[in-house]
Amino acid sequence: MHPQSVLGLLFFQIVTGLAFHQHVKRGGQSNATLSAYGTNSTDWPIAYGLDDGLLYIAKDPGNINANLTPLTWDLASITGECWIANATFSNGTGAGSMYIMPENDYAVGVLPMTRIAYLNGTVSGFALFASQLVYNNNTFLEAQFWAKSTNVTGIYGLTWTLDDTAPSGDFPVVVKATEKS
Repeated sequence: MHPQSVLGLLFFQIVTGLAFHQHVKRGGQSNATLSAYGTNSTDWPIAYGLDDGLLYIAKDPGNINANLTPLTWDLASITGECWIANATFSNGTGAGSMYIMPENDYAVGVLPMTRIAYLNGTVSGFALFASQLVYNNNTFLEAQFWAKSTNVTGIYGLTWTLDDTAPSGDFPVVVKATEKS
């Protein structure tokens, strides 16, 4: 075989391979940790309140004195179909799905789906835009999470704000996911 033929075939294979290369979109994450980034919380994990089922931003997500426990998350991508954020306790037991409670100052918490529907909470619409957790309100992607002061130093309640007004004593946070390896 002539060297020119070999080079021609090699070039053809390279060009053909590049033409069929598919772009891989960013996907959802499994076994991820959610963390908040804001004025008073740089990379603080989001923990589950054992007393009330609400989510808290805390430097120590396993703070026994505050009755908190860490969670891992299964999170969809905005390119996926099921926009529900499901949480799991560290022992592998399912905790439920993330929800927003309008009746509780738009607190963000975790409950089983059947309980969320009963309480009139919002559960669908949470997904990842790259690594940031966003909410789809059927028109726009929104990221309006806020840290609300609690009576415990270094622990903030995770809440949702409907508009751009700043609640007194609170600060906006960006919620990001990091997948455990």
